Amino acid sequence: MKNKTKKMLIIVSIIFLPILTYVIIDYKNIYVDMYNFWQLNKAKPYLESIDENTKDFSNLKKFNEIYNADIQPIKNCYYTSNSNWNEKYIFWFKLESYIYIYIYIKNYISFPKYSLPIGKFCGWWPCVDDINKDIFERITSNPCRE
Repeated sequence: MKNKTKKMLIIVSIIFLPILTYVIIDYKNIYVDMYNFWQLNKAKPYLESIDENTKDFSNLKKFNEIYNADIQPIKNCYYTSNSNWNEKYIFWFKLESYIYIYIYIKNYISFPKYSLPIGKFCGWWPCVDDINKDIFERITSNPCRE
């Protein structure tokens, strides 16, 4: 009986020790992702109330000014706009932890979805396949500018 328990403990350690080690190392990034989803949930009621009379906004600062929403990123900026082609709005942020990247199978979250038509830009080398997406990813990969 003791031998079976010892073998089981070794198997469980081999399986869960790397996972536990990763979570301990990456806990800050996991917290950043959780925080970003909390901020998205905080912004959703404002975003879903958008209609034709809503003032235009194309960044987080204007969004907060219009709605007094106090949406505050803790690492990188959010992209918010009430211009998203077939959708009334968009809210973007970058995932930081490998766990969330694995769950969503992407590095960026756009809510409700990225709906702008692809706009290729070839003014200078190298060509950008989707200039809008490139801009969004640049904004959400860096801290907000004042």
